[in-house]
Amino acid sequence: MRILTVALLSFAGLATLAAAEPLPFLEPTVSYSGTRVISTPDGDFSQRVYWTPEKVRTETEMPGMAMINIVREDLGVMWILSPNGGMCLEQTLAETETMGLAPGAEAYTEADVDFEEVGKETVDGLATTKYKVTSTDENGTNQALFWVTEENIPVRMEIEPVAAIGPDKVVIQVQDLKTGPLPEDLFEAGMECQPMPPMPPGKSPGTP
Repeated sequence: MRILTVALLSFAGLATLAAAEPLPFLEPTVSYSGTRVISTPDGDFSQRVYWTPEKVRTETEMPGMAMINIVREDLGVMWILSPNGGMCLEQTLAETETMGLAPGAEAYTEADVDFEEVGKETVDGLATTKYKVTSTDENGTNQALFWVTEENIPVRMEIEPVAAIGPDKVVIQVQDLKTGPLPEDLFEAGMECQPMPPMPPGKSPGTP
């Protein structure tokens, strides 16, 4: 599952919170917004993303759960908000890094991952460079494909089937991509945030 963890963290703009540096072609050079459509063996869900180098906002909707995450690297904190308001939890990025944003995040090291450029393709009218990323763990060799714009924005990702995630690939695609400055108020909690209560090992922030 390590390649899945690395891929999802990178695609979410949170790879810098893992234990190693992000993959170099997944470091966008401009701010952007868009909607991620994420297709998994368990169903599809969407996530609205607003990305800047030090501030990231994601609005996730999936069966049984909806939440807003704001990562403020400039302040060293992450806020988790209810879409309906009335709730805000705060966690330091140091605490998030210690617990791992997803199972296996703490096991990732730069040496675990290799990547190569495999060609140029057009995705939804956008010129992209296609990369193949592979890693090896106790379950064998895992593989993911990324399609990245010239601004290093990943607009499509495919995780190849591995035993840990079932027979179907995971596909993430960005729609309605827009680049350029974003309103600062998108990255404000708008209310007082309470410290995140302790969570059981293996749980990610915001998960039930």
